Amino acid sequence: MPAWLVRLRVPSAVWNSYFKFCVERNPWDKVLSHYHMHAYRAGGALSLDQYFTRAKFPINYPRYTDPSGSRIMVDRVVRYENLTNELAEVFARLNVPFEGDLGVRKKGHFRTDRTPYQSVLNPKQRQIVERVFAREIQLHGYRFQQVPTAEPTEQL
Repeated sequence: MPAWLVRLRVPSAVWNSYFKFCVERNPWDKVLSHYHMHAYRAGGALSLDQYFTRAKFPINYPRYTDPSGSRIMVDRVVRYENLTNELAEVFARLNVPFEGDLGVRKKGHFRTDRTPYQSVLNPKQRQIVERVFAREIQLHGYRFQQVPTAEPTEQL
C-alpha cells in the first residue's frame, strides 16, 4: 500500500507519531538485480536484452511519495548501497537493538555474477534506465558512477 494511502487511512496522530522509512536502490543496480531474479526464475533462459524488451521494471517511488510522485512522504529513505550503516542509524533512532546483520538474505542467491552494472549495461540499456527511473534519479540524486580503473603500473 503506498504511503499516501496509508496516510489517508490512519489517524493524523498515528501518522505523525510513527517513524516511516523505506529502502531505495541505485536504479541501474536495481534493474540488473531484478533481471537476475527473473533470469533465475526462467531457468537462465532470459537474456538481458529480452528483459529490457519486456519493460517491466521495479519502479518504487510511487510507494513512498504523494500521488503526484513529487513529494517524499516517509521520514527516511535508506539507500540500499549503504544498508547496514543506514539501518543502524534508523534502529538507533527507534531504540531497536541491531548488531549489523539482518540475518536474512531473501534474494541474494539470484545474482551470482557480481559484475558491476557499469560493466554490464550497454549505452542503450543505460539510457532506458535513465528514462524509466528519471523520477527516482532526481529524487535521490543517483548518478551512473563510472567503475574506477586501476592506474597503470610503471615497468622498471
